Amino acid sequence: MDTSARRRISHLRRQRSLWALPAFGALLIVGIWIATWVQVRTAESILLATAARDAETYVDSFEQYTLRAIKEADSVARLVKYEFERHGADELRRLIDAGVLTGDGIKDVTVVDERGDAIASSVTYRRINVADREYFREHAERDTGLLDISAPIVSRATGLPVNVLSRRMNHADGRFAGLVLLSVAPDYFVQFYNPSALGAQGGLAFIGTDGVVRARRAGAAAPALADANAAALVARAQATPRGIFEMAGGSDGVTRFVAYSRLAGYPLIVAAAQVRDEAFAEFFDRRTNRLWVVSALTVVLVVFFWAITLLATRLQRREHEVQAQQRFLGTLVENLPSGIAVCSVQPHDFGQYVLWNEPNAALLRVQAEDALGRSARAIMPAGLADDVEALDRAMLEAPRVQERTEARDIPGRGPRTFHVVRAPILDSDGGVDYIMTSITDITDERARNEELRLASKVFETTADGIMLTDRDDRVIMVNAAFTRLTGYAAADLLGQTVNDSPFRPTDLAQADARMVRMREHGFVTSEVVRARKDGTPLSLWLTATCVRDDRDEITNYVRVFTDISLLKATQEKLVRLASLDELTGLPNRRLLQDRITHALARAERNASSMALMFIDLDGFKEVNDAQGHDVGDKLLVQVAGRLANCIRASDSIGRYGGDEFAILLEDACLPGDAVNIARRVLSALSAPFDVDGLQVTTAASIGIALTPDDGVDAAALLKNADRAMYKAKRAGRNRFEFFAAGQEIPETVQ
Repeated sequence: MDTSARRRISHLRRQRSLWALPAFGALLIVGIWIATWVQVRTAESILLATAARDAETYVDSFEQYTLRAIKEADSVARLVKYEFERHGADELRRLIDAGVLTGDGIKDVTVVDERGDAIASSVTYRRINVADREYFREHAERDTGLLDISAPIVSRATGLPVNVLSRRMNHADGRFAGLVLLSVAPDYFVQFYNPSALGAQGGLAFIGTDGVVRARRAGAAAPALADANAAALVARAQATPRGIFEMAGGSDGVTRFVAYSRLAGYPLIVAAAQVRDEAFAEFFDRRTNRLWVVSALTVVLVVFFWAITLLATRLQRREHEVQAQQRFLGTLVENLPSGIAVCSVQPHDFGQYVLWNEPNAALLRVQAEDALGRSARAIMPAGLADDVEALDRAMLEAPRVQERTEARDIPGRGPRTFHVVRAPILDSDGGVDYIMTSITDITDERARNEELRLASKVFETTADGIMLTDRDDRVIMVNAAFTRLTGYAAADLLGQTVNDSPFRPTDLAQADARMVRMREHGFVTSEVVRARKDGTPLSLWLTATCVRDDRDEITNYVRVFTDISLLKATQEKLVRLASLDELTGLPNRRLLQDRITHALARAERNASSMALMFIDLDGFKEVNDAQGHDVGDKLLVQVAGRLANCIRASDSIGRYGGDEFAILLEDACLPGDAVNIARRVLSALSAPFDVDGLQVTTAASIGIALTPDDGVDAAALLKNADRAMYKAKRAGRNRFEFFAAGQEIPETVQ
């Protein structure tokens, strides 16, 4: 297993041990809360079961009380019913006087006939009719044989709220004969209410299976069982005659325990409600106190374990930082490009090496295991060891940095040159404890520096201008020859792209095309035209190359500019000598023939015509023989000038040789244009010439050939024009003639 793996395992173990403290604290706190929760839930379950049993017991008692009250009232109703069915209405007063009609809470006993009219009453008699009452209609429709108990209504006899208990009376034949009505106070059925048992917000309710509350009583302003809850209670009672459930909310938003029972033999339900919070008040107080105690204990435990964990974390972080610093220093020493060796000068291991990094072993060919714990004399040649010991003594006498260059013969590497730096490592008292030696192989660096010096010398002394740019084609260097050639110093161009610099290409499109070719092929050569700093044009031969790195990406561009101005001037002179007459400056025979060929091609392409005029000077030989060749040459120059003034801008003129000239007429309206030009020539040459004060006269014979009749190529056209010229000479000179036989000269031509 390597060192890094062991280090990771050790770090993971320390991390686990560190997190054990807060983990134990968390488990302890969780355990305390779980135990508390279990105790609270157990106590709550016991209390809930006790409250349920008490509520059911209370409802049982309430049920017995209600049944007795109903039976007591029903017995009175049965008695009145029996007597009335046998003896008539007069029996009611007798029953009252006899003290038979007694019952707690019964306010009135009334008898009504089959029309609903009151025919007898136990209180002051008032004539009333109850035919519109719901209980009357139900009894009249069918005989249930049961006592009916109505919802609270306002008595028409007394004007007070009452519950009406009613029984049907029948005639002997079973027909409906009327009702016996018993009026009781609304609390007649709920006098059993006991606030000490049900609480301040508890209550009782007496409900019919039709969902209508017959009577209720509650300790608080809001009823314990509102009408909205009656339907739910009836639904439960229909499914289960007896039971208890928790009713959440209600008109006052309070949660209650509701115990209920359906009365046997009657469509009635009794219910008792108790507020959950009142029933659990003492439990809630104990639970709150316990939760406060547990919360306080939790805070104490959290603070305690947080402090312990924080202290342990800081200690571990400090230990980790120290170890990381040691690893960093060790890694740094091992990965330095220089060899590092540390020698102890303490008494117990004086002169022994205590640190020897891998670069030092690679440079000196001495491994760390062979050097550590040993002295310089044990691992180095005697002469080198003497030098090291002398340097150590000097260091001990005067602790300061020592720097020098050494040449050593390294086994397997040959002679090498090293840059050596030695420095003292001091103790707290300023004494030397160790001597650190840093050694760097500078053999290759020296060779590279020499190569760079030579390259720099070549760069600066070459006769061609050199420009070096970066990957973005920004100028970073120019040599002295570039400045001499262009007039631009390095400061004028540095940092600017070539296309934006003062020494920019004259044709940017061509420059961009050259850059594309250079990136594709690695180099490009081209003739370019630039301008010197003073604005004069400069003809250059450009050789441009791109420099790429190891990833084949362009890093630099190198441009070499060679001045070819003299070469261009020479080329232009040669061109002029090859195509122009040296004496007159007019196109010579070669250029003239070339122009005739191109003119013929254009004429054919455009379906136009052209003419060639061949001119020979009359009497030129006599002037040449009599006055000399110098005068003859000057005369030819003046003749060339007068001929040039006779032609149009679209025409061409040339010296064919000796005293022979030719004029090429393109896009001419023939033969009229040729006649006009010929007459101008004759007129221009008829005037005397002043040659160095000497008056010289001459004339010309002109031959004219037309296309396409007189020829369709240069040779044929020249030949026929020449023939026409001789025709003019034979005809008397100082005139023009057409080659074509019978060619007539238009008289209108001027």
